[in-house]
Amino acid sequence: MFGRRSRRISIVLVIAIVAFAASQYVPAYFAAFQFNDFVRQEVKYAATSRKTADALRNDIVEKAIELGIPLTKKEVRITKRGASSTVDIDYRWQIDMKVYQQELTFHTSQSGELFENASD
Repeated sequence: MFGRRSRRISIVLVIAIVAFAASQYVPAYFAAFQFNDFVRQEVKYAATSRKTADALRNDIVEKAIELGIPLTKKEVRITKRGASSTVDIDYRWQIDMKVYQQELTFHTSQSGELFENASD
């Protein structure tokens, strides 16, 4: 009987550890997925909505804060190349597992039309 009971305790313990790990990692990856989608849409439609580089940068940082992503305006790099531009964002998300800490690194890069050329 002792063997079955210890096996059940082990299984419950493993399930609890996996659930705890998931509660730490899943929000980070889900927020990154949502953020990447937002950046892609914002860059794609920046010229048609007549957004300047600063307005786009502000919108991206606001969305990051809304999603709980630690991001500053300096981390949003907008590079202009001819008639197009590229938005590059690198950010880190700290995972604290109490006995183990990890820093996840995310990168987002999207290209679109130049915003300043969107004039009336």
